[in-house]
Amino acid sequence: MKAEILAKLEDLLSADDILSAQKDFKQLSAQFKSLAEIKPVQESKVQVANKDDEASSAEDAKEKGSDGTNVLATEKADSEDHNEKKSSETVVQDNDSHLDESEEDRDDDEDTSDDGAELDELDKRFKELSSLFREKVSKARQDKEKLEKDTVEKARKLLAQMESLVENEKNIGKAFSGFSEIQEQWKGLPKVGNEAYRDLNAEYNKFVELFFYNINIYKELKELDLKHNLEQKSIVLEDQKKLLDTNDIRLLEVEVRLNQEKWNEIGPTFKEEWDKIKDEFWTITREIYKRIQDFYNARKEEQVKNLEKKKELLVQANRLAELELKSQKKWREKTKDVIEIQKQWKMIGFVPKEEAGPLWKEFRSTCDKFFDKKRAYFDDLHKEQDANRDAKAKLVAQAEELKDNTDWKETSSVLINLQKKWKEIGPAHQKDENKLWRKFRAACDHFFQARKGQKQEETEEFKKNLEKKETLLKELENFEPTEDRAKNVETLKEFGAKWREIGHVPFKQKDKINKKYSNLMDSKFSALKIDKSEKEQIRFEQKLENLKSSDDDHMLRREQDHIRNKISSLKSEINQFENNMGFFADSKGAEKLKKDVEKKVELAQREIDTLKDRLTLLRDV
Repeated sequence: MKAEILAKLEDLLSADDILSAQKDFKQLSAQFKSLAEIKPVQESKVQVANKDDEASSAEDAKEKGSDGTNVLATEKADSEDHNEKKSSETVVQDNDSHLDESEEDRDDDEDTSDDGAELDELDKRFKELSSLFREKVSKARQDKEKLEKDTVEKARKLLAQMESLVENEKNIGKAFSGFSEIQEQWKGLPKVGNEAYRDLNAEYNKFVELFFYNINIYKELKELDLKHNLEQKSIVLEDQKKLLDTNDIRLLEVEVRLNQEKWNEIGPTFKEEWDKIKDEFWTITREIYKRIQDFYNARKEEQVKNLEKKKELLVQANRLAELELKSQKKWREKTKDVIEIQKQWKMIGFVPKEEAGPLWKEFRSTCDKFFDKKRAYFDDLHKEQDANRDAKAKLVAQAEELKDNTDWKETSSVLINLQKKWKEIGPAHQKDENKLWRKFRAACDHFFQARKGQKQEETEEFKKNLEKKETLLKELENFEPTEDRAKNVETLKEFGAKWREIGHVPFKQKDKINKKYSNLMDSKFSALKIDKSEKEQIRFEQKLENLKSSDDDHMLRREQDHIRNKISSLKSEINQFENNMGFFADSKGAEKLKKDVEKKVELAQREIDTLKDRLTLLRDV
């Protein structure tokens, strides 16, 4: 890729018009730098796009200052319309300001070209080409300045000859001969854009018109020439009118100047028609320039608004970076918020050039601060989880040693004590926690099932558990949600924890009381004022905890199959949506329908991601 860019740069280096090649050279240089590790920190795509756009605008502004000067000078020189003169001078001043910006962009580019450590051969060749290109640009500018100076001197001499011809020559033949010679020399002058030449060109155009209107030429020749000029000017006028319907501002800038050049190159026409067509042409031209200026003013205003939006996002990011979070849930929630802020940042357009760099650096630093704190939190958490894992592994080993002991009373007491210790120890990592819990529970269940075989089918303990669960159901029925949403959710989760802690009930009553509990919990969660997705997540968490505490592998497999079927169904819907979008017509109504379908696809994909996360959790049970 680097070699291809270097080949293109070498081609541009041999361009006939080196100044016109600056924009392409700068864009290719930016691509090269984005590939080469010249800078210590890789710039973001947003910065590169921002710089490329601003550099392009600066180069366009530079071309604007050189392409439209002769025509604007003609407008300035028209002594019959002072308002046209002011409009022309305004355009020239705007072009000068863009030239200044372009010079600054070039300086910035040169300042950063030496960054980096050891360069490979391609990078060295790139620096050589950049240096050669700058030298050629500098030489071209010097040549251009010399050309402008020489052209002004030649123009002054021709203008003096024209003035003498118009004022002193009375012989028609000699007048036309001298005029044609001066005109050919004038047309042969290079097109330059300095102000002195523009003023001389304006004087020349006035003398040309004065020559045609003051010299008594043959009526037939005059009529034909004036008629032809009127036709040509009318064509240019129509072309200028068509530009009023053009929305491409850059194309508009080029075309309006070309039409001005054509207009001024056409000779005079009938006096009685001239004022009318001239006023119409320059009125339209001023309107076009106003549209162009309004566009750039509006873009500046939009960039200022974008700056305010990004500053507000920066404030939000700073607020999140300063939080001291103490739970995994909070870190996950706030991480989503930071990622959402980053997405919004990318969607906002450009800001003023002078603000872009510092603002982005501050925003990136703030986000890095947040994620550094998150990383430190989870590092500490993992250390704590590792310690909890080791402690629970010891309990598992003790339980497995006791599972075949037939000293029912003593062993029961020891295992119950181990279970209490298990609860006192904090959680290990989820994967380790689930594996250890299954081993620990299996060892305990093995002992208690063996003990159970020595007793009656329904022990007094099971009956008490049944009574406890029935009492808990009554408490759950009497629970009325308050305005505190978080407290309501926490209370219902506590009911779930208490239910699981109670233990087994007589087998005959198991399904009935579990179904009643499940229905009652669903009704209580449905009454909470929380959105649908959060309700579903909470219900799934409760279901997951129930599955962990049960021995029913069938229920686990059934839940996994249900989620897989749901994922498959959503994928089919997405495929159907995407197929349908291919048949939409290219119209306003179809575009709205297409956006609606794209939104449905996005929602379905989010649900798939959520279901995949749940499936992962179920696999670890």
